Amino acid sequence: MKIIVDECLAKSSILVLKKLGFEILTIKDVLYYGIEDEKIYEYASSTQVPLITHDRRFGQIYFDSFLKPPLTIIFQIVSPHPKGTNIIIKRFFSKIENSIEQYQGKLIIISENKIRIRTKS
Repeated sequence: MKIIVDECLAKSSILVLKKLGFEILTIKDVLYYGIEDEKIYEYASSTQVPLITHDRRFGQIYFDSFLKPPLTIIFQIVSPHPKGTNIIIKRFFSKIENSIEQYQGKLIIISENKIRIRTKS
């Protein structure tokens, strides 16, 4: 499965996602480095490819946008150190295994202690 990783995710996190079997699309691959968050969201929406980020602003974009929402995963970590993020990535994706498709269109906010799943109404 393809996923878009935002520029703020570390290279080691991208490697973890690759080891989990994801095809990684970086912002540089699909758009260009430094592009506005809204344009990234528009691309994810138009392709319906899940988006992974640390940037909390995507939560606001998710609720404000009139576009069909893609699966948007935000790692809300106090200190987004790659090692901690990578542990959370492994833990989260091992829980959902092969059922990521059932979360399409949802906003998932993952912190060290909890996972919140929101749906646009």
